[in-house]
Parts: sequence; C-alpha cells; structure tokens
Amino acid sequence: MPTNINLRGTLETDPIRNFRFLVTFEPTVPGDFGGGDFFKKTMGFTSVSGLAMSTESIPYRQGNYNTSVHQVPGQTSFSPVTMQRGVMLGSDQNWQWMKHLYSVDGSSGMGGPGTNFRVRVVIDVLSHPNPGSRATDGGGAAGSGFGSLAEGLAVQDDHVAMKFGLANAWISSLAYSDLSAGDNAVVVEQMTLVHEGMGLIMAKDFSKSPVNDDLKF
Repeated sequence: MPTNINLRGTLETDPIRNFRFLVTFEPTVPGDFGGGDFFKKTMGFTSVSGLAMSTESIPYRQGNYNTSVHQVPGQTSFSPVTMQRGVMLGSDQNWQWMKHLYSVDGSSGMGGPGTNFRVRVVIDVLSHPNPGSRATDGGGAAGSGFGSLAEGLAVQDDHVAMKFGLANAWISSLAYSDLSAGDNAVVVEQMTLVHEGMGLIMAKDFSKSPVNDDLKF
C-alpha cells in the first residue's frame, strides 16, 4: 500500500499555535506606580480573549453621487481584553493595580492625583515546536552559568511568531472564581482591560523575533 506524503508541509507552512504565549505589562513611564517595579512583569495566563478592533462607517449622500450611499470611515474602537490565570502565592499584581483606581476605605488606595494607572501590554505568541530555543547564558551548554537547568529554562530564547501590543491599557474589572469545598479546581483570577490602541507585528522567518520597539508605541 503506497504511503502519501505531503511534501508541501513544513514548519514555515504550519499555522501559528494559540496555546504558547506570554503577557508583559510595562508602565508607560518608568518609575510609575509609586516608583516601584512590582508591575513590570511577564506572566503566564490560561486565556486571553477580546483581541479585536472595528471602525464605524459614516454613510454620506451627495447630489452628484446618488446611485448608492457613499461610506466613509469613522471612529475606531477596540474591544475590552479579558485575561484569566490561576492564582499563585505572591501574585497580587492585578489586585495592586486595581487599588490605583479603587480603595476599600479612604486610606487603603494607592492612587492619587497625577498617578498614572495605564500600561503598555505586550502579548508574545511563541512558536511551537520552538525553533532555536536554548536554555543557555548566551553561548554555553544548556543550563550553563545557572544554578540549575530550570533556571536556564526560565530565560530560554523563545522564538516569537507574532506580537500583540495594547496601548494605554488599564484594568476595568477584577473577579475571582467561587470557593467551594465540593469542587476539584483551582482559584482563577479574571481581569478585563480597556485600551486605546492595538498593534500587531509578525516574524518574517525563524531567524529573528520581532521586538517590542517595533510596536511604535
């Protein structure tokens, strides 16, 4: 029985997978959020949804163009983005972010006049299988220069297939999953972000990853 082989299937022709991604939050101005660095973080999330944008149409009619309605572009809006992740010890960055906008009492909030609560969000979609990934210190063997291979894996050089950017994003809602002694589940945190612009850049090949500065905001 002859075997049919798809000679056109290569790593370059494989669609980008949607399950390997990292999310980085960067204050728009270094030193924001009270001068601390608690929120310049790269995090893993279970899901990210709402990466969408739309432009409204403005119908326009004029006497010399009356066979159909002329459509011109109007304002562009960006959908809120929802992110979910499991709650881990010490992972209170989103709660701290929310406290810039809300306080339980008059003295527990972190925000104030002139406090910036907006950040740039960068979402890196990683290639899989990851071409050229290496857990090294820049040229040595796997784990070289680190206390363990796990430390090396934490800074491995992942290839970024595509990169989303959200401009002037801030947290608009934060929710936690229900607690139940009868469930076999983890505590999940869900937050919704609103933002004022979205960027997208893609890698041209597997030799180089796009960088954050390519987003231009």
